[in-house]
This record gives sequence, C-alpha cells and structure tokens, in this order.
Amino acid sequence: MAMARVSTQERLTSTYYDTPDSALKQRGLTLRVRDQGGHFLQTVKKGDLAAGDLLARGEWEDRVAEGRPDPDAAQSGPRLPEGAAADLRPVFVTEVARTIFAIEPLPGTAIEAAIDEGEIRAAGKHKAEPISEMELELKDGNAAALYDVAAQLLEVAPLRIETRSKSERGYRLMECGDAAPPAVHAEPLGLDPEMTVEAALQKIGRGCLAQLLRNEPAVLFAQPEGVHQMRVAVRRLRSAISSLKKFLPQEDVQWVTEELRWLGGALGPARNLDVFAAELVPPARTGLPDEPGWDGLAAALDRRRVAAYDQINQAILSPRYTASMLRLLRWFEGSGWRRRSASDELDAMTSPIGAIAPGVLDRRRRKVRQRGKGFGSLAPRERHKLRIAVKKLRYTIELFGSLFDNDGVERFVGRLKRLQSDLGYANDVRVAHEFVTELLAQIDPRSPAAHAWVAVLEAHDQMLAGRERKHRRHRRRLNDATPFWRN
Repeated sequence: MAMARVSTQERLTSTYYDTPDSALKQRGLTLRVRDQGGHFLQTVKKGDLAAGDLLARGEWEDRVAEGRPDPDAAQSGPRLPEGAAADLRPVFVTEVARTIFAIEPLPGTAIEAAIDEGEIRAAGKHKAEPISEMELELKDGNAAALYDVAAQLLEVAPLRIETRSKSERGYRLMECGDAAPPAVHAEPLGLDPEMTVEAALQKIGRGCLAQLLRNEPAVLFAQPEGVHQMRVAVRRLRSAISSLKKFLPQEDVQWVTEELRWLGGALGPARNLDVFAAELVPPARTGLPDEPGWDGLAAALDRRRVAAYDQINQAILSPRYTASMLRLLRWFEGSGWRRRSASDELDAMTSPIGAIAPGVLDRRRRKVRQRGKGFGSLAPRERHKLRIAVKKLRYTIELFGSLFDNDGVERFVGRLKRLQSDLGYANDVRVAHEFVTELLAQIDPRSPAAHAWVAVLEAHDQMLAGRERKHRRHRRRLNDATPFWRN
C-alpha cells in the first residue's frame, strides 16, 4: 500500500443544527456548519445506512459568511425542509484534530484517509462521547479498494468498522444518552425483475451486511432483539448464497458459508436462552405460581446468559470478525466471484433475476414438501429439519418478494408464517430439553430450581401435544397454497 506524506493537519469544530421537532432528522438529513480556521463551510447530507448502502450519501456544500446556517446558500440551502430555517438550533458539536493522508494503493485509485481525534458534545448538556476514527473516502477508482486498504490497516491496528456517522452518534447522545441502542430490522430490498442476477446479489449482500453491522451496538449492549436481528441478517445472507450457489464458484460459496456459520454459532446460545427465559418460562410460571424454584431457575438462566453474551462480545470484538466483514463487503462490492467464475457462470450472472427467481422458489418449496412428508409421525429432529426448510423458503421470499404481486406474496407468506410459528415453538421446546445437562452442571438436580425446570418442560410438552391437530392443518394448508410466483 503506497501512502503519501501527510497532506493536511487541522482542527475542526462542527456545529449540527435541527428544529425542536427534529424535522431534518426525520427526513434523513443533517445540517452542519464547520469552522475551519475562521472560514465557514455549510454542509447538508442525506443518507440512510439502514437502507443497505454502506457507501453512498448525498452531500451539498457552500462557503458561508458566518458560523451559523444560511438557508439561502446556493447548493445546500434548497435541500432544507420548507419552513425549517426559522426554527434551526444547535443540537450537538464535534471538535476534532484531523490528519489527512493521500493513499494510492493502485495506479488510478486514489483514497483520502482522515484520522479524527476529539469528541462529540450534546448542546446545552454535560454529555460527551470520544471520537477516535479513520474515515476512508474514495476519490478515484473502484470502491472495492476501500476494503482492501481497510484490511491492510487491520493487520497493524485493532480497528473495527463503524457504520454510524458522527451525526447519528450525536443525535443518539443528545436523545438517549446511556439508553440501550435500538435493534435494526431489515429494510425492503426493492429488486427490479430486469436486474441481473449479479446486481441483485450485490444489493442483497449490501442490505444484509448493513443490517448485520448496524445491530452491533444493540448486541454489545446485550439486547435480545439485537441478537435476533443480527442472526436474521446472517441467515438471510446464507439463504441468498444457497439460493444462487449454482451461479457462484464453489470455493467462494464455501468460505462465505463458513464465516457466516461461525458468526451464527456465536449468536445461537444467547438467542436460545433469551427465547427460553422470555417465551417459555413466563406461561409455565403463570400456570404454577406457587412453585418455589422460579427465582433459582431465573438466577441460573441469568448466569448462562451472561456467559453466552460474553461469547458474542468476544466474537464481535475479535480481529477475525472485522476481517470477515471486510472480506464479505469487498466480495459483494467488487463482485469477487468474478475472479474464479467460469465463463458459463459469468454469462448466467447476466440473466435477469426475474427469470431466475421462480425456479429458486420452486426448489425451496419442493424441499419443504419433501421434509414434511408423513408429518404426523415425524420425530422432533425431523420436524427441526422441516422448520429449517420453511425458514429458508420464508427468507428467500423476503429477498425476492418485490419481484411479484404483493397481494399474492402476503397470502402465501401468511400460511408460511403460521407453520413456521408452530415449528419454531416445537423447536424451542426441543432445545430446552437439551439444556438439561448444562443446567444441572450449575444447580443441584434435587433443588427447587431443577424442579421448576422440569415443570417448564412438562407444561410445554402438554401444550405441544394439544396443538398437534392445528400444526397438521397449517402444514396441509401450506402444501395446498398456490405459489404466487407461478400465477
């Protein structure tokens, strides 16, 4: 990696503005006025990383005469919401010492690296958050080079990916303080039927990775929904790769799957415990309120949850995680599969996704029907395999659903959700039975807590037995459903 000498060093003070009702934030806009040694620069930015693009943001700038907003500025002024100018007020300030390097990793590729050290302060409040980051901005060349440079930097420093902009962090500091970060749900993909398979895969990959990365704060804060949504992102991405694997080099499919399986494995134990504590224990406890072991069982579960979340934190804060994310981002951004693809695979990648999707959904549905044969006599493990097939079909529909009529999608997914819920509950109970060995290593098998555990299992075994007819009916109705992708 070729690096030029430091090109600039400066101190920057940026004041961010919004209205009392956060009119700019609600529209995905940020407005700042930056003091650069007595010269003022007004910038309006528009961008929503949750929508799935980790690189693109709109940006409009003007030189202004004073250190306050100018709604009449030629480029940035027209981007402000109508009527907002009179109500603008400072909401937070960033002060940083910035050092800029010019990097030319390849001929024709230019990257500007800005190292910022400083802090964000909420206006009028005694709240601050440190800033210590490097921002890579592509000036010329292929965006994949950004990830190559970041991977090289990771080899010499324990860097992590930060998807939140300074403005996002500033708003959070001002509004939430130390409150738990929210979980981030998947955004609609909005695929076009004429889009190539390659372009669709890139859009899917960007969206899934954006959801995954933006759930990090909630996961590190031990938020159950954050773990669930990060796990959903991993599974959606695995489903996409599995669905389109015939278009991809086998070697690439293998390493992508292995990395995602590793991360999913780190998330799994905590998710299972969260489900048990939040969804299985409460109804059993309501039915047996006088059982003396509930508090002891809750304490044992909390100890296991702490250990499981420690495992997640170690994984997310590890160099392997950051390296994996950079490698995946680079693979999707730079169409990394092209390096190993045969000519026929590359030709197939140019097919319209609208022509490919029905066949993918057919295969997913056939697997569900195969796994569900003889449903009434299927053992728990076999129903678990059916559940996985149903989830894969659901994820694939979510990825490709925008290609089809929405009413047809919703009708089919409604039936799919009912069976998925049935099988998910049955699987939660199955996993709870498998907890026994690990739990009894922490509590006396003769204790009230162990007795409460048995009471939970017995209660849900009875509920499962009582729902069997309903489960069979849901499975039959799904089998009879007309596939919307063939209408």
